[in-house]
Amino acid sequence: MHNFQNKDRLLKKLPERMNAYAKFVTEDWRIVIVVDQDRDDCLELKKILCDASSVVTQQKGDIVLHRIAVEELESWFLGDISAICAEYEKIPISLCKKAGFRNPDTIKGGTWEQLDRILKKYGYETGLQKIDFAQRVAPYMDVENNQSKSFQVFRDGLRKIID
Repeated sequence: MHNFQNKDRLLKKLPERMNAYAKFVTEDWRIVIVVDQDRDDCLELKKILCDASSVVTQQKGDIVLHRIAVEELESWFLGDISAICAEYEKIPISLCKKAGFRNPDTIKGGTWEQLDRILKKYGYETGLQKIDFAQRVAPYMDVENNQSKSFQVFRDGLRKIID
């Protein structure tokens, strides 16, 4: 796994990295690229990712999966409120019934900021640490019932690419 720290670095360095991968990866490898949408045009962003990866796919076949987290990766967590509630017990499960959370991919103004506001509202430390939050909540996630459409597309893409 390689974390580029931000989307700009990823997009800048991805062509070089994919050229290197094309020289040594085998057909049994799988490369998964996940990036936040961050209000970018999804079709344009996907085209950039696919163009950068084309050297690998032309030489090795369909071994690269590109997925965009709409609007941000944190929407995938908001797609499973019960997983958040399992780790942060003061947050009520009824939160998932509120209109603003039924479709987490449509939350505007930053899903990371929304998660931070929720934690603060229910008495948890603010200044959300993304990696810590992900490590705490991910074990409770129900991948079959996540309400985020972009998470569902990611999940289904993973299944397809490994079959």
